[in-house]
Amino acid sequence: MVTPKRIAEYIQSVPPLPETLKKSLEALEKGELAGAAKTAAADPAMIQYLKQIVNSAAYGFRNELKDASQIFSALGIERAKQLLYAYMVSSLAPKKWAYFTIDREGFRKFQRDLMRKWEEIVRHEKADEKYLSAAAIMSAGLVVADAIFGDHASDVALLRESGDYDLDTILQRVSRLSFDRLVATIAKKWEVDEDVVRLVSLAFGKEECPPQERLCRLARMLHLLLFYELSRPLMMDAGANAFIGFNPEFSEPVLEEFQEIVGIE
Repeated sequence: MVTPKRIAEYIQSVPPLPETLKKSLEALEKGELAGAAKTAAADPAMIQYLKQIVNSAAYGFRNELKDASQIFSALGIERAKQLLYAYMVSSLAPKKWAYFTIDREGFRKFQRDLMRKWEEIVRHEKADEKYLSAAAIMSAGLVVADAIFGDHASDVALLRESGDYDLDTILQRVSRLSFDRLVATIAKKWEVDEDVVRLVSLAFGKEECPPQERLCRLARMLHLLLFYELSRPLMMDAGANAFIGFNPEFSEPVLEEFQEIVGIE
């Protein structure tokens, strides 16, 4: 079914960061918001994506942000990085999804909601804002899953009928690889901060992780948030809730506080 060779071909097909996006990120690393905005302005598709995201109700800016300079100034360095990576993921997403029954706007809504709630968590935890990019990178997992399983939907359906398996478990059984490793590989290809890549890997809830460690606490929060967003009606109807398996033992140490932050009664 899903052979290691097929997965390797998919990873190889994932493009590196486009030059404009890469230069914008490099400017942000130097703290040069104006330079990053000027570079990004050369890519109309990128600016259109950023405008659509930041002017949505989820971001709640009082006035419409109309150009790159306004957008980057309003976002700040780390939030701008997050949205640039989100744009890269969105660009990688197919126009017509092969496995999940979701459209472009539905996926972008999922991205927006995931990123905005993750911002609330990162700020509540007083964590380094570089970790904001983790939510954008996590959303790449759905794109990876759709590409890998799209041509094998009937085979996947048979495997799921034979047991209560999530897609990550199926992938591991047939290829000995997992989505956390695949997403981390793509993140490294896009030159994402190593600490952010590590957080994304931990957030799949498969490794032992001391609850008192800051990165482990954030990983538990991100695991809960991903499962929470995938369990919403839009993503349930799309079949995306099967993407990962929920690990209640991993999540338990931060569950009550997560519910308070996100507003779950």
